[in-house]
Amino acid sequence: MPTTAENNKRIAKNTILLYFRMILLMLISLYTSRVILNVLGIQDFGIYNVVGGLVSMFSVISGSLSAAISRFLTYELGRKDDGKLRTIFSSAVTIQIGLAVVIAILTETIGLWFVKEKMVIPSDRMYAAQWVFHLSILAFCIN
Repeated sequence: MPTTAENNKRIAKNTILLYFRMILLMLISLYTSRVILNVLGIQDFGIYNVVGGLVSMFSVISGSLSAAISRFLTYELGRKDDGKLRTIFSSAVTIQIGLAVVIAILTETIGLWFVKEKMVIPSDRMYAAQWVFHLSILAFCIN
């Protein structure tokens, strides 16, 4: 059984690695935002952010659900009950797939209507905005 000092070292190492990962992802995100802005231009970048943001709103629900699932799986791993662990895992997969389908249906109907009718997007950019919208939904569902 590991000692307290070994556990503390492992926790410190994991914390440092997580901070390093967070800083690296932040730098990559800042750089890619700049490149995307230069390539798309101000108007298309705004359309990209608004339409993509409409779909990424649902990531809050997905993130909360993932954290809850992780809690239940970790608890059952600690109890070493393989039968209950399998049940929770299969239920979690079913719930995640169901949520993805429901959100895909809602966003493809109500969300697409909102993009086409309520958002002020130039008519020559509407086709591109719809592609960004559909690909954002696809990325959300795969994730």
